Amino acid sequence: MPDFLLEIGCEELPASYMRGALDAFEKSFAEALEAEGLGFEAITSTATPRRLVFFAEGIPEKTPERTIEAAGPPERIALSEDGTPTKAAQGFARSQGVAVKDLVTKDTERGRYIFAVKKVEAKPTRGFLESVLPELVRGIPFPKSMYWKEPSLRFARPVRRLLALFGAKVVAFELYGLESGRVTEGHPFLSPGAIEISAADIDEFKSKLRKSFVIVERSERRAKIFDEIREALSRHGGDLHEEDLLEEVTDLVEWPEVLEGSFSEDYLVLPEQVVSTAMMEHQRYFPVRNGAGKLVNRFLTVANRTREYCDGIREGNERVLAARLYDARFFWDADRETPLEDFAERLSGVVYLAGLGTVADKVERMKKLAAWAAEASSPEDAAAAVEAAGLSKADLVTEMVGEFPSLQGVMGREYASAQGKDEAVAVAIQEHYLPRTLSGDLPATTPGKLAALADKADTLAGAFVMGLIPSGSQDPYGLRRASVGVIRIIVESGLPLGLEALLAKAWELSDAAASGEAKAAFGDLTAFLRDRLYQYYLDRGFRHDILKACMAVGVDDLAGFYARLKAVTAASQQPHWDDLVTSVERTFNITRDYDGPTQVDPALLTDENERKLHEIFREIRAPLEELIEQGEFLEAGRRFTEAFAEPLHTFFDEVFVNVDDAAVRSNRLALIKGINSLYTNHIADLALVVRDRL
Repeated sequence: MPDFLLEIGCEELPASYMRGALDAFEKSFAEALEAEGLGFEAITSTATPRRLVFFAEGIPEKTPERTIEAAGPPERIALSEDGTPTKAAQGFARSQGVAVKDLVTKDTERGRYIFAVKKVEAKPTRGFLESVLPELVRGIPFPKSMYWKEPSLRFARPVRRLLALFGAKVVAFELYGLESGRVTEGHPFLSPGAIEISAADIDEFKSKLRKSFVIVERSERRAKIFDEIREALSRHGGDLHEEDLLEEVTDLVEWPEVLEGSFSEDYLVLPEQVVSTAMMEHQRYFPVRNGAGKLVNRFLTVANRTREYCDGIREGNERVLAARLYDARFFWDADRETPLEDFAERLSGVVYLAGLGTVADKVERMKKLAAWAAEASSPEDAAAAVEAAGLSKADLVTEMVGEFPSLQGVMGREYASAQGKDEAVAVAIQEHYLPRTLSGDLPATTPGKLAALADKADTLAGAFVMGLIPSGSQDPYGLRRASVGVIRIIVESGLPLGLEALLAKAWELSDAAASGEAKAAFGDLTAFLRDRLYQYYLDRGFRHDILKACMAVGVDDLAGFYARLKAVTAASQQPHWDDLVTSVERTFNITRDYDGPTQVDPALLTDENERKLHEIFREIRAPLEELIEQGEFLEAGRRFTEAFAEPLHTFFDEVFVNVDDAAVRSNRLALIKGINSLYTNHIADLALVVRDRL
């Protein structure tokens, strides 16, 4: 069976666009083949900056003959009482291209429906590909697309050629003003010009392009770069750690050659992150470190040329980096002459969010919030946390961060250290941005944790006050990341802080929160955090129903919530679990609508079984509450089951609760409610557990 080869040649694609485009086309192409009944052995793809390449093995030369059944309207709508086709049936037949008389009626799970049964004749696969490829290529998604010549021409970058082969024949179609053919092109500088491919042979395609200085296979380019960089780094005693940069650079070149350059040792007086950022972000260079992990005055770059061009490329890159580092040295010297407090004062001229004042206003709220959080959890760290919060945003108006925005926080720490600030304050200034990603590193110091919580809680409260609530995939203010950061810092650091209490304090500090409309939005904020908390633990493997059962009791105390969640999860694996859930569920079901007195009157206990149940309740309540107070939730659940499972079963079998006597009925309901509340008010509402999981 023939193979299929498609190359979309274009101007240089952004590295971040390639993987998504390849995956999307593979999926849509496979779906198109399957819809026609065409099988295939495999579909693979690869890319260089100037081409997207797709290869499918073993596609039949013809589509199979097959019968398609298309469901139409129900028989009661399609046919009148005398069996005459209605307008609905006639319209369905026209839409399917069949005669009304050829419609058939069939039984389905939903009842009797009419169907159009169509026989599809076999047809050449190449003709099918010619008809479907333009739509599939146009449908490749990109974060952003360009238009050229006319609005209908839309792709990530202008398309310059189309190669499409099925076996030895061209799959002929026209798109973007181009006609597909069998011609590709080599490296634009090392081997420009047309290259003819005789058939959909991936080996021939790769071989001919390699001779024209293009390594088509991405994995091969990556391996070559990786090996050459590691070899160069090993000469200095270092190793490769910049994996993300390696992935990006792989997609920037077609013929990679790793070069080593140097710069003046004078620039090593700069903070290491300044030097490495100037290399990596602006120039895509790899920094070089020695065996001790210290930067040396060398760098590695990946050229898109052969070795004979390397000397000139190296010299050019050295000049560019020298200019970058010269600027960085100037910024470093100039910024250090100004106290961080003076930079912080300049924040009064920087707008934070409309309605929430300036960045200086945000910093004042952060200081108050950090002080409150420290008082509640770690008073000895209050001074450092408040000072760090006050200086946390100062570096935003420095020259260095203006040139290298990714260094915000980093430069705050460096300038604080250089100006003699306490090390705990300097570290917390940098740490207050952590975690920078959903799963990134957390602050390591308590002042850093408190400053980070203050920053994120203020951001969340301010955004919800102003109605800036994330919707769908849109989250321009990073509120999902901020909420997960708050949860992770409190949970994983074990800080004794209440989640809702923290949010309430942040809400209170926002001036705009005074309006009635804004107050109503506080519920949206807490619900948003609860959703994030639910997803956080769901991602860590906890059962959704147990999560909901524990959340129903409350989530303000995150450490206690986590302890309850672990205990109930552990209980679900133990022999007493079924009896525990049954006991809680039955007591809940009968008292769900009861809102009467909660005190039990022993004088109204007339049945021996209810007197026995009440006595057990009186005896076990204090020990259970003590276990719960100590956080022994698993043992409390076991003791609850041991005490109540059998007596409750007997009680419900022998005692009629809803008697006519209102006082006796209320007294019995109060007893059952008290037993239920002993567990559900403190550990988990097991009535929410899915029964088929038992």
